[in-house]
Amino acid sequence: MDTLHQLPKLRPLGRSEQLSAVSHELGFFQNVGMSAQYSLTKSSDALDVRRVVYAALAHVIHKHSILSAIPVDEVSPDVYWARLPSIDLERCVTFLTRSKPTAEGEEDSELDKLLQEQHNTSFKENYGSLPFWRLLIVQDAGNELSFTASFIYYHGSGDGAAGLIFHKALRAALDTVSSSPASLADVSAKVDIPNDTQLLPPLEKLHPLPLNPSPSNHKKEGLEEWTGNPIQLPATTHYRTLNISPASSATFSRTCKENNLRLTSGLHAIIAEALFDNLPSTVDALTGILPINLRPWLNLPKDVADDALGTFIDAIKIQMRRADYVATDETPIAGLAAARHASEEIQSYLKDHMSPSGEPYTSVAFYGGIPDVAAAFKSMVGGNREAAFEVSNLGRFMDNAADGQWRIGRMVFSRSAVVFGAAVTTSVVSGGDGALTVGFSWQEGVVDDSFVDAVIGRVKFYLNASPP
Repeated sequence: MDTLHQLPKLRPLGRSEQLSAVSHELGFFQNVGMSAQYSLTKSSDALDVRRVVYAALAHVIHKHSILSAIPVDEVSPDVYWARLPSIDLERCVTFLTRSKPTAEGEEDSELDKLLQEQHNTSFKENYGSLPFWRLLIVQDAGNELSFTASFIYYHGSGDGAAGLIFHKALRAALDTVSSSPASLADVSAKVDIPNDTQLLPPLEKLHPLPLNPSPSNHKKEGLEEWTGNPIQLPATTHYRTLNISPASSATFSRTCKENNLRLTSGLHAIIAEALFDNLPSTVDALTGILPINLRPWLNLPKDVADDALGTFIDAIKIQMRRADYVATDETPIAGLAAARHASEEIQSYLKDHMSPSGEPYTSVAFYGGIPDVAAAFKSMVGGNREAAFEVSNLGRFMDNAADGQWRIGRMVFSRSAVVFGAAVTTSVVSGGDGALTVGFSWQEGVVDDSFVDAVIGRVKFYLNASPP
């Protein structure tokens, strides 16, 4: 630990970053993952995949300085980011080979198993010498230049959108280094970090985080809700991905547009309906959490904000009611009323109730008033959850360059279960191939595997059937 405290200080953690730090140290939440399928559009026998990946990663690390920073004293109010002097890529990048090919649209049980293992593994091992991220390169059997890159990272370093930003940078860097194969001969696994490295400011330095003086209650009183079993330890994450074909994904997106719905609203309604289908009829309502990307309101140039690798999110809660899933003459599609309700709630957050400074009111501002985050989190154990489910939708990855050598296909957004979070967490993204993937995370002891399997089956049915 003496070596750890000798690392150069960069800056204190921001308030949102502290929430992630405390959760990690207490074992309440481990990490986030973003996986992407990479393929080389032009055949090249001259490229060595290990050298190409190392060279590209060096570019990404120098572009996004948070990748060379680690938190020190996570549960302390004085927690800060420290700079690693160098990063040994041989210790944080793992190369694997698939045991069998996976066809488009099939469930990828091999990747799911790897992700589940990763989401149960913290960054505490070799603390002080390794970065708070890992990269798994899972190569296709017989073609090492076609692989899935799984970026596993600390939530204090980046939110869900940060995973997309990382892969955008990695794909561009792969193009750059692959265009000059001769230069790869001198590639080193050691990446030296400049002494003058600086981090982006934390969220509260870039956003006023206005707190609503008279917040509305998202719940309709008198309804029976379900939130899974009480908050408990230890936190063992179970994980599974649902893959939707590009054709079904496009149909679902089109159906949402035809009904003037945000895709996220349709997803929110479908996840809730799948839960209702597997819960007793006495359950009247379910509360869902919906993360909101705050980058559009950061006090940064738009191009800098859009590529900011960090934690810049808020969240809202939306109560979904079973009564809204009954088809009527006005809403002939069952669940359409629920999706419209979700859409109205999102609209209310984003545009209808703005603060005097011009940004939406934020709920994350509330945590700034908690003097001891660790004590607050520990006190939650044994209590009831506030939500049944969470839907974090990142949208579609749109950065495949038309003339690029490397392309990104299917993507998977995944996370550890959060001890005090929703009973079932879903993480949604569409890759460069247009295919929607839904990552399901749940904590052992909070809900049964068989229950989640049944929920996934219903979500698959609804997404393939298309109406929300």
